[in-house]
Amino acid sequence: MKIALIDDELSMRDNLKALLHKYIQSSEVIGEANGVATGLQLLNTIQPDVLFLDVKMKDGTGFDLLSQYGTPNFHIVFVTGYDQYAIKAFKYSAVDYLLKPVDPEELTKAVGKVESAINIQKNKVALNALVENRKNAAEHQKIVVADADNVYLIDIQDISHCESTGNYTLFYLTDGRKILITKTLKDYEELLREHGFFRVHRSHIINLRQFEKLTKRDGGVIIMKDGSKLPLAVRRKQLLVEALQRL
Repeated sequence: MKIALIDDELSMRDNLKALLHKYIQSSEVIGEANGVATGLQLLNTIQPDVLFLDVKMKDGTGFDLLSQYGTPNFHIVFVTGYDQYAIKAFKYSAVDYLLKPVDPEELTKAVGKVESAINIQKNKVALNALVENRKNAAEHQKIVVADADNVYLIDIQDISHCESTGNYTLFYLTDGRKILITKTLKDYEELLREHGFFRVHRSHIINLRQFEKLTKRDGGVIIMKDGSKLPLAVRRKQLLVEALQRL
């Protein structure tokens, strides 16, 4: 989880970083600022998942910053010593409101709320993709995949092949990109099979439309259009030929 900190007290930022490091193992502080002006500069150059924002700073308030920034594409947790701002904080769609000094248990709860909000966003993206798929022809179907930092909406036919790597799946796209997804190959096998994909090996699924040729050396090696060379399980050879004939 990528985090930005905006607070005019260096000691408070350092304390919050220490708490995040100790209690939130998935956290990464990618930027910090000490006021409204520097905060705006920071937010225009980075893309955090969540902003921990002080309310009262030397050159204005956190609300001033948000008013000048516009609609945020990140989640907000206010951190302040002034509890009278709580109601106003939630008018700015804050995920949570923490009082200084920050209690580790309250911090953990706030991060949990952020993670829930992020998952809701992912589900919305997935639902939109499902609705869009029903409108499109099969060759333009899309799939939603997520790595540790991002959610991607990918045209299924832009996938060349997928490779199992432990509990993760490495997607190879036709434009040369690679995306490591935090799900197993088995999670995608049935879904992709409906769109012209075929499991050629326990560790590989290919897009049959990206198949180039099958060489006979080493018991059978598949050459994809992008030049990738993939193994073929002996018992899958005839099934592969039949699948190609059905295209």
